[in-house]
Amino acid sequence: MKQVRFPLIFIFISFLSAASLVHAAEVLERILAVVNDEVVTERDLDTAMAPVVAQFRTMYAAKEFEEKIKEARQDFLRKIIEDKLILTEAKRRQVIVKDEEVDESLDQVRAKFPNRETFLKAIEEQGLTEKKLWDRFRDQLMTQKLVDYEVRSRISVSPGEVSDYYKARPEEFAQADRVRLQHILVRVGTRPEADAKEFADELATQIRQGKDFEELARSYSEGAEAREGGQMGWVEKGQLLGEIDARVFTLDEQQITEPLKSTLGYHIFKVVEKQKFSVKPLTEVRGQIQTKLFKDKLRTRLEAWIQNLKQNAYISIR
Repeated sequence: MKQVRFPLIFIFISFLSAASLVHAAEVLERILAVVNDEVVTERDLDTAMAPVVAQFRTMYAAKEFEEKIKEARQDFLRKIIEDKLILTEAKRRQVIVKDEEVDESLDQVRAKFPNRETFLKAIEEQGLTEKKLWDRFRDQLMTQKLVDYEVRSRISVSPGEVSDYYKARPEEFAQADRVRLQHILVRVGTRPEADAKEFADELATQIRQGKDFEELARSYSEGAEAREGGQMGWVEKGQLLGEIDARVFTLDEQQITEPLKSTLGYHIFKVVEKQKFSVKPLTEVRGQIQTKLFKDKLRTRLEAWIQNLKQNAYISIR
């Protein structure tokens, strides 16, 4: 089962993109959990989940939708509890957030709405006032600052770690045989199959006689890339249909295939450039590796830090 991933620290304003999903009058103020001096309510959970509810409605039928939402609610509740836990620690340690910082965050959200009236209506539908939203942003900034200080600022990735990761996992950076292709499609259905085959043969003959492939593609191809002169870009071995894939990868640069039949019609491919199997150089993937290692360390350290907070906290799930 594909797991849906959610950020470790929620952005409180995420619900604004789906404000209409949960009408304020229908949300119960039932307390789901108590974390030190903070409470988690039904409204908190529904607000945080609103964007995911909207996404899942487009992905799953009724029964599966209910099952997915039930699973997601447990994940969201756990993460909201962790957010509250971090917030109480930030308050205990008197993390300072300037009013100007909160004002800037709120201004960025206001700017996403066409006017002030629309903005106020959106937050009102969630049972919020501008002051309550301001307070939520202040809390969010407090938790972010504490996490940055306690976790993020204490993580580093050395050049040696990047190099070791690269050497240990060459398969991650492998680049299969690939070709840069141009493509012409003569569809069957818009014309009889015999006519399509005859026209495709005629185009192939013209190309072999020196006619410009790109020009013919723009004029006659019925493929998606026609306007770009049939340019398909790079294609790795195995990405095309079996027979077409095998034929294309036997060609040398600047050669074309004979018209190849598929369910769509007849295809002519030109190999513009070829590259053999290779491993991307470290210089090309260094940033990618560094980002991955940093995220892995951040996740591990954050989980350990939160676990330590839990051991010294009062948490009651109703």
